[in-house]
Amino acid sequence: MMNTENHNWSGKTILVVEDVDSSRRYFEAALKLTKANLLYAKNGKEAIDIINDNKKIDLVLLDIYLPMINGIEVLKHIRKINAHIPVIVQTAYTGYHNEEEAFDAGANIFLAKPVSLSSLYQEIEVLLYPAP
Repeated sequence: MMNTENHNWSGKTILVVEDVDSSRRYFEAALKLTKANLLYAKNGKEAIDIINDNKKIDLVLLDIYLPMINGIEVLKHIRKINAHIPVIVQTAYTGYHNEEEAFDAGANIFLAKPVSLSSLYQEIEVLLYPAP
């Protein structure tokens, strides 16, 4: 596992929206080392409910292909209520169409699964603590 000493995100809340258990466990194992407060949704409807009920989410890690409501629709909802919350879209189904659709809907970053820990930590760090 990667050294997380430089990634102390205590006081930050990250919503992980992921329907595949193995992927959710991967992100959970990686992110709990950073001391961030983690919230989870296993489908698009749960994600929207959590976002509507919790105004203190600092970052969303969002899968595209989700049950009930897909990730692009979740992202559009997020952008309607909060234009500034950082959103990292991640999917195993890469390709120009998915990436373009994600950015058009307001994604900050698009990552292909499997997501490397170093890339994940680096991208989250930049979004949580942008340079002045």
